Amino acid sequence: MSTPAAVLVTGASGFIGAHVTSQLLDAGYHVKGTARGAKLQRLQSVFGSNKNFEAVELDDIVSGDLTPTLSGVDAIVHLASPLAGRQAPEDALNSAIEGTLNVLRQAVKAGISRVVVTSSWATTLDPSLAATFAGVTFTEKDWGNTSCEDLLTDGRTPLYVYCGTKTLAELAGWEFAAKHRDLDLATINPPFVYGKPVDGLSTGGGITSLGSTALIYQLIAGEPGRPLPFQLPPYYCNVRDVARAHILALQLPKLPSGADVRDKRFIVAGPGVLLWADAVKVLQEKRPALRGRLPTLENAPPLPGPLSKVDTTRACEILGMKDYVDWEGTLLETIDALVDAEKSWK
Repeated sequence: MSTPAAVLVTGASGFIGAHVTSQLLDAGYHVKGTARGAKLQRLQSVFGSNKNFEAVELDDIVSGDLTPTLSGVDAIVHLASPLAGRQAPEDALNSAIEGTLNVLRQAVKAGISRVVVTSSWATTLDPSLAATFAGVTFTEKDWGNTSCEDLLTDGRTPLYVYCGTKTLAELAGWEFAAKHRDLDLATINPPFVYGKPVDGLSTGGGITSLGSTALIYQLIAGEPGRPLPFQLPPYYCNVRDVARAHILALQLPKLPSGADVRDKRFIVAGPGVLLWADAVKVLQEKRPALRGRLPTLENAPPLPGPLSKVDTTRACEILGMKDYVDWEGTLLETIDALVDAEKSWK
């Protein structure tokens, strides 16, 4: 895509969305960024001085009319999606699936072919995430097995529901694209996203308002000497790398006729893994002032099985995502940002 083109970014005030917006503006694109309520004002205060930026209020991504918002737009980056545990499961399902489909339908109606959607690595396995410790390799050909009925079963954790809704929303997007071949759809599928928020858009609402960085915050929140947090899948991607992948996907040429519509599905992930025990060791050494806030490494449980791998070959070869911020740099960047954010919570 030539620059300067106009790109609509839904969820532009969010953790990833703000970085996508920032990098698009740095690259010379015109950006319409959507948000609602107080987030719209914050978005305007951060990016409003850039003549290429326009903040747009969008209250209803699920069923709202996007016609005025899409006026003059050449491409869409769709990031707006509910965070884990923020909505009842049924509402989260509706927001994720129908929000994605509403954006795609109205893109086609407006004659906009190029759309990049933020998905997740978690769509490549069942929402239990048990395959993390099964010694397999995850690629873009893999899909988790779930259904609306599965996700609405009593007792499902917020993370289970979140992962399942991402799977169903992405599948719905690809099914729509298969029926509308003029649509040039790409998805970016990172694992847990960490890093530093865009200045001015960090949350002031405490730990309950954090997204994925709340998982890192566990390492410095709680009683000294507590056990390590439960080891979630240790795959990660720095938020700046995730944003960069979205912009690279925008710039790809349209798929040739007859190609698999899903050929622009890309897993992006940093090298290595971010295990909590290793993270604590790094923080003990590199951030000694935090030693009194860290969990103990005594009696740390072993991993429940052989750690699986995440294959990022396609993102490397097609997107050009050859270099990523490593796990130690991402960890320290995230911790420093969280410690700084704490000052506004008190």
